[in-house]
Amino acid sequence: MAVRPVYVVRESAPYFSVTNVEFGWNGGFAKVQKQKNIRAIHAGFMRSAPGKKVLEISSKSMQEGGEALSAFFLPKYVPEIGKSVPVECVFQAGKVFQHGGPYTDLLTATPKNAKRDERLKTSGRLLNFTFDGKDYPLIPETIYYDFIYKNALFENPELAKIALEYDAFTDVEFNPDKSINCQAKAAATFVSLHRMGLIDKVKDFDSFLSLYSMKSPAIKKKEKVKAACETEKPKISICAGDTLKHKVYGLGKVEAVEGTALKVIFPEVGEKTLNLTWCINNCKILK
Repeated sequence: MAVRPVYVVRESAPYFSVTNVEFGWNGGFAKVQKQKNIRAIHAGFMRSAPGKKVLEISSKSMQEGGEALSAFFLPKYVPEIGKSVPVECVFQAGKVFQHGGPYTDLLTATPKNAKRDERLKTSGRLLNFTFDGKDYPLIPETIYYDFIYKNALFENPELAKIALEYDAFTDVEFNPDKSINCQAKAAATFVSLHRMGLIDKVKDFDSFLSLYSMKSPAIKKKEKVKAACETEKPKISICAGDTLKHKVYGLGKVEAVEGTALKVIFPEVGEKTLNLTWCINNCKILK
């Protein structure tokens, strides 16, 4: 058995409610298996909420507009490059880390490659997001993702019109135990705010944040954080010829140390360039 959330439109803060549906999981990566799970989730929800219209938003959706509303397909205009790209690319390209980012080249990557880019895992702690010259906070959780997703809907009125026909949303790929950002939740809150006559507040981030009775927090500039980190002397040193044990890649041999970067050869995946401080904090060093 498995449990997955259904995000239901709610006309009061926090602008959605969750109905958890338990169902028999159909294993496998085939699209047909995913669609069996979608049917099971929707059937379970309809038993508890007859009369409600529910839409699956994902690349596996069988409903009109369901795939197009996915963050992998929903386009968001990016002034920096003068064109629209999928929301997923905007989201991943806007991440600013302790030791890197934003990686704006991800704006022109495929959504799948943008989401899986190795730098997003090896650049240290996530500090904030940035888009079109403005910084965005991490708190409340999902606020930036929700903001860009809703504004993408504004830019695509035909798709927004489809979303507004529904009372609840699912994403078969989303597991709340592993992720926090969810396109189904973002769509549900968009519909809720529209029904409440508050949808224009989504266009400006501070007014959007005010819907949650919050003010935009001050964001520390990356340069200051980076400078502080660079003054810290690591307690452990890594030299060429050392062997380290990476959580994902396994054992690898350090070929070279170039400033704050390591070139490491892993038998399974080949050469990788990793951040020195990250390796000291996260890898076992074998002298």
